[in-house]
Amino acid sequence: MYPSIVLILAATAASTFAAPSLLLQLSGTSPGYETDSLKVLTTIRNTGDVPLELLNDPYSPLSDLPTDMFTIVNAHGIRPDFVGIEAKYNPRMAAMSGDPLAVTYLAPGQSVQIEHDIALAYDFSTSGPGPYTINLKSRNAYHYVSGGRISTLLVETGVSSYVFNVSRSIASKARATLKSEPDTEGCEDWQHNAVRSAIPHAKQYVAHAIAELSRAGYKGDNYKRWFGAPSDHRLQTVISHFEALIGNNFTEFTYICKTRFCSHNSGVFAYVYPDEFGKIHVCDMFFRSPVGGPDSRASTIVHESTHFTRNGGTQDHAYGQRLTQDLARSYPQLAVMNADNHEYFSVNAEGDDLQQRLALYMQASG
Repeated sequence: MYPSIVLILAATAASTFAAPSLLLQLSGTSPGYETDSLKVLTTIRNTGDVPLELLNDPYSPLSDLPTDMFTIVNAHGIRPDFVGIEAKYNPRMAAMSGDPLAVTYLAPGQSVQIEHDIALAYDFSTSGPGPYTINLKSRNAYHYVSGGRISTLLVETGVSSYVFNVSRSIASKARATLKSEPDTEGCEDWQHNAVRSAIPHAKQYVAHAIAELSRAGYKGDNYKRWFGAPSDHRLQTVISHFEALIGNNFTEFTYICKTRFCSHNSGVFAYVYPDEFGKIHVCDMFFRSPVGGPDSRASTIVHESTHFTRNGGTQDHAYGQRLTQDLARSYPQLAVMNADNHEYFSVNAEGDDLQQRLALYMQASG
């Protein structure tokens, strides 16, 4: 038997004639299993009266990628270490890709079930054996395509939870994977060239960002657009991230092509394991993107690099230019820890000659 919890998703702007709605059921295997065989099932049912074209966001239950989509805690309040991936994703580009794997179609009453391997994303070796309570994390938006536009369903609060048992302390599959090379075929010559051509632009974006932060702080329009209302604390958070990035040598990073989580996840540009500094897994969307500008190869390098724990460990609270600007206006405390906000800020940052920009940075940092 599968213990389960139920979660209702309600539309943000329901039609007067038809309201989209979903029922999400989260199930786990029976108590007593070990972490190396831990599976969780999410069942999504269309309980509304209209068909839904749902985007397979890597942080939603429709994706089987090992992202940080669950909250797991034991009786002592200790959480297992997250050792999964952080992925750059663009809902608009996923919707426009025409890839059937980018979306899930659900007719009224229809459901789909996705299996999640928790052991790929969480390591229980330090938190130890015993009972754990698991919930789905609350995300800002659940994306679906309607009338050629991307609309959203919001997650309701008050979610129930269920308890599972870890029978012994053992490192997760993800932790073991980090100790060896990922299962890849490597990059072809043209892919190496595509990465190499983007690196100078990525360096320039970081230098621009440092220069603008040193010159204008939180008073500039670019800062306000991507990081919200003025705050010394939040400004220092952003500065610390770009200070870490300016010390990165992107030419020494490892860019891994044709990796396991790219082939069936349209809309994903790239992903990293935050604790695996300097390794960026690049997907087809990365290579289909322009060399520079927003949502480009260069800006993706900046985006993914902010995810590294060493660089501040940003997350993905919102995607795309519109939603990240909304995030900055409404939740600036999340915007300063959101990778896309850093990406777009750096692309739009203004700077003079590179040497002058670096001189400004050195002067500001004392």
